[in-house]
Amino acid sequence: MQANWFSRQGCERERNSDAAAVIQLEHTILAVLVDGAEKGPNGAELARHWAHVSAQALLQISNGASSEMMRCLKEEQQRLRHTFLHDIASYCMIALDLETLEVQLWHCGDCLVGVQHGEEIRWLTTPHSLAMQPGLSPLGSNDEYLARQQRLTRCLNARRFSAPDHYMFTLPPGQTLLIATDGYWQEYLNTGTPLQQLCDDASLLSLPIKEKVHFHINQNSDADNLNELMHE
Repeated sequence: MQANWFSRQGCERERNSDAAAVIQLEHTILAVLVDGAEKGPNGAELARHWAHVSAQALLQISNGASSEMMRCLKEEQQRLRHTFLHDIASYCMIALDLETLEVQLWHCGDCLVGVQHGEEIRWLTTPHSLAMQPGLSPLGSNDEYLARQQRLTRCLNARRFSAPDHYMFTLPPGQTLLIATDGYWQEYLNTGTPLQQLCDDASLLSLPIKEKVHFHINQNSDADNLNELMHE
């Protein structure tokens, strides 16, 4: 299976504010996807910065201890106030052990992680959005649903640390791990909007689940927003 990075600026966006980082080790894949909101002045810069620092955190905490990871992420979040006080983002992080096929996953916001077999996609995470909150009043229209879907209940920001959800899975071999921003999974896959007409930035990182990790990632992006590193 081929690894791919697809990323496209939305028609209603001034620039592509998605970013990703991938680190390939001998028996491990570390990957981060970040979706920076355009509401703040430096959303694209925040996405690239967080993709880099959180990927380095995955690399430094080799055993993926959740408590250590949370501590590291909180320290990095506190540093954001110096440059990214008014910016927010969603992100997903994964550490995939290719010998055991065990994956550790952290996510905050509305980026999703899933696995694909053939044409079937099974999402492993649930977006932190108002639409997913229980006990809300019934929806009056599709526009109301979209408004709730776009309102995050948890996100990366400089003012307050929102701990990401942490999961552990054992994945079946021969499938592809997907990490997608909401512009891709919600607007393109769920709504069926053609790629050329997407309002939001849309990005998808697809990684094969196989024993030999050293693969080349084909890039189809309108921005220089994938940081790929081979680490011996």
